[in-house]
Amino acid sequence: MDAAQDSGYQFYTVADYIEADVVDEPYIVLRHDVDRWADNAVSLATAEAERGINSTYYFRTSTFDPDTAQEMEAQGHEVGYHYEDLAKVRGNVEAAHARFATNLESFREHVDVRTACAHGSPLSPHLNTEMWEDARTPAEYELVGEAYSGLEFDSDGASDLLYFSDTGRDWNATVPDFGDVRSTADVVDAIESGTCPTLYLLAHPSRWATTRYQTVERTGWDIAAEAGKIAVQNAHAVQQTGGRVAEGTGIARAIRSVAMRMTGE
Repeated sequence: MDAAQDSGYQFYTVADYIEADVVDEPYIVLRHDVDRWADNAVSLATAEAERGINSTYYFRTSTFDPDTAQEMEAQGHEVGYHYEDLAKVRGNVEAAHARFATNLESFREHVDVRTACAHGSPLSPHLNTEMWEDARTPAEYELVGEAYSGLEFDSDGASDLLYFSDTGRDWNATVPDFGDVRSTADVVDAIESGTCPTLYLLAHPSRWATTRYQTVERTGWDIAAEAGKIAVQNAHAVQQTGGRVAEGTGIARAIRSVAMRMTGE
């Protein structure tokens, strides 16, 4: 955050970026998925607010707390719905929309939810963004967009925005005219280099630590979780017919699923 501010970057929430008429470079669309351990999200939100930075926090139903959400909103952050409805109802699209509507209404009793973002649900063969492959769109729920719609991704998942994510405890990105970005030190160097003026950055609060104990605990948890994801994804790929899962997984599938729906392709 400090490196970006020193380099003149502006920060945007997902909703503010989608709704902006003009966006001056350099900028960062900053997003956090609160998958677990919401206490770290509170610490991160406070650190951002102290620097005058606004970002988006997507809460699952299991991590959503009204008081926490309202506190973040009061700090200037966007609070969104991190949905996993299609996976929860085992691929039933109609039931997924019903569940989505109920949960969204529950969130909106406490905060103004303008965007939603799919949770990965690695234990399920169902990609949650696929609930939008019928005739409905996020706009029907009075949402300005989904986390990957409205962000200039084309139907192949390509974008002028550079996508940085700490998924898997590795930023795992490549910046043109700079090189590979793996560590957080690389992220700082890339920002300071001036080679990536348009960034979409996702940081999961649960992957970060505020104590030495958390450093050991959460690193171990993530290593085990990532190993489990690989095993489950391989099993799902074998179970699917027509190679649908085998063709692509993770972020590429999510972006492609939403982008194709929004562009009508």
